[in-house]
Formats: sequence, structure tokens, C-alpha cells
Amino acid sequence: MSFDQIILLVGLLVALGVVILMILRQLQAGATLSVSEASRVPPPAGTAPLAGKRKTIIVPKPHVAASPSPAPGTRSSGPAAATPSGPITSWGYQLQNLDIDNAAHSPFDALVIDTTLDGSDDTALTATDLARLKRKSDGTRRHVFAYLSIGEAESYRSYWDKQWKRSKPPWLLGENPDWKENYAVCFWDPGWQGIMCGSPEARLDRVIAAGFDGVYLDKCDVFDDLKRRYKAEAASRSDIQGDMVAFIASMSSYAKARNPSFKVIMQNAEDLLERDDLRAVLDGIAKEELVYGADTPGKLNKADDFESSRDMLNLMRADGKLVLVVEYLDDRTKIEHAAQTVDPLGFVLYIAPKNRNLDRLNYETLSA
Repeated sequence: MSFDQIILLVGLLVALGVVILMILRQLQAGATLSVSEASRVPPPAGTAPLAGKRKTIIVPKPHVAASPSPAPGTRSSGPAAATPSGPITSWGYQLQNLDIDNAAHSPFDALVIDTTLDGSDDTALTATDLARLKRKSDGTRRHVFAYLSIGEAESYRSYWDKQWKRSKPPWLLGENPDWKENYAVCFWDPGWQGIMCGSPEARLDRVIAAGFDGVYLDKCDVFDDLKRRYKAEAASRSDIQGDMVAFIASMSSYAKARNPSFKVIMQNAEDLLERDDLRAVLDGIAKEELVYGADTPGKLNKADDFESSRDMLNLMRADGKLVLVVEYLDDRTKIEHAAQTVDPLGFVLYIAPKNRNLDRLNYETLSA
């Protein structure tokens, strides 16, 4: 074999070795994909690509029988449940059919629940119930917030007078066409505000006395309903949004004067967050249907609507405040897309059943 032939053979062997090495590296890379990259599901058709990597997927998980609670007189191996500790990284939301044991053994850092099991005083949660709900299975402390509608009167509450359906007080308006037995109110009226706050029988006072960690205020956006359905009442106010801000601020001040650690969270009405004076009195904001369902259940929201709400919620994030999001979904692909959208924003997502009844808890599953 000549010298030139030897040089050619060596060159061919080197080239072959390079090709084999490249193939081996590609095979190794394919076998070591991260869980996040390997399990990524494309977003639904028509959705824009998402920035960042998915960190959290939230899916329904069947209830697993919990271990029995410690016997009376025994001590838990976990820390004392005196005050909530650590950031809220998960939350659950249930307003009907609450199972105390199931909720107590859920993994959530925070729960939003009703003050009673069926709306009546006879089934109001006891101090024992709250003590169980405040302690997680590992012994650490959970935040428990009480739901309170301040923009609608509910006929199943203790303050409701059956005579009102025949002879309404001046602040009581008509029934919500989407939620029976819920009635819009002139929320700025002293008569209504007195039912909500300022006496031992008032709703907020009961929440404080019961020992909840805070209150979760709903129907703070009722002024939008009034502008559509009760134009005369809405037009009688020079700044109806300002009326709501003042109402929330007065309730927050009242509650914190009695318990400085008491938290106030507002649901929806995120447009009000442009007002510095409102953000100053809130500890958190919750947003329903940020990604899906604003117009039609399960339908992806318009980009402009999503971005507008996101920007308002980011004002609270910039203030270092808690931002909660609840999506009503059952479709796994949409659930994953919602998680991929919400998680990079630093908001805390909860997926509730699509029917919006909030009558059971979905447990959270994390996928890194």
C-alpha cells in the first residue's frame, strides 16, 4: 500500500469516527430530556406560543383516605399552628358541600370557603372546625379565608328578611339572572353596609369573631351590573367605582383595627387596582377566568382581554401582594395551557370544576 493510500484510509476512518460520535451524542440527549420538555403538550389550536417553561400542571385528583387525626391530648410532630407561615403557593376554593376532613387533609397552603356548610347559622363552622382546617397534614399552618359577597344580597343568609320579596328596602334591587336568590344592591347605602360591617351580627364581624385568617370579597364589580341593568341607580352616583373603593377600604380598616394580621382579598374588579388607595388596603387579588371562559365557558379569552387583566394584576405583584387565579376547566390540554400561561407570571393558579358550582376541591399535582 502506497503512502498516499495510507493517508486516504486514515482520513476516512477519522471522518467515520466523527459521524459515530455525533450520532451517540444525539441519542444521549434524546434520552435525558427533562420532564418538562418531554411531557410538554402543545397549546390548543389558535393559541399563541407561551414564553418560558411550564412549571405547574393542575389536575383533579381523587380523594385519598386521610390518616386519622391525633387523639385528644396527644401532640402533633409538626410545628404549632399559631399563625400562617411561608408564602401561599397553592390554594383551594369550595363554597358548597364542604367536607371538613377532606379539606383539612388537602395539600393547599390556603383555602377559601364559606362560613357555614349551607348558608344558615345552624351550620356555621365551629372553632374546632377552623382549628382542623388551619392545620395541614404535616402540621404546618394553613391560611383559611371566608367568602363574603358585598355586592349582592343572598336570600339564604341569616340577615335576609322574607318580607323583602314583597316590600324591598331601598337598597335592594333585582335578582341576578345568572344566580338565583342573589340580588344586586346599592352597596353604598348605609343600610346595606351596616349588614356587612359594624355590629356583632354583621357579616364581617362574624368572620373576624369566628377566627378566620381573612376575608375573600366577591361581587366587588357589581357596579358593572348596575350600569347595565339599573342605570338610574348607577347614574345617581358621581363615582360609583370610587364608592366601591371606599366601601372596601372602610371594611379593611375596620377589620385590621380588630386584628392587625387579618387579610383582605378582593375577587375580580381588577380595573379598580389602578387606584393606589385600594391596593394599599388589600392583601391580595383573585381573578376568575383570566385565560379561559370570560365570554363562553371553556373558550380561550381574547388576547386584549387577557392582557388588560394581566396588567392590572401585575400592579399588585409589583406591590409584593398575593395574586390568585381560578380557572373553571375540565379539559387537560386547556388546563396545561392555563398553567403554562399563569405560572410564569408569578400568580397562584387553582383549577376548579368547569360547572362553576365550587362544590368539591381539586387537588394540585406539580410537575417540574
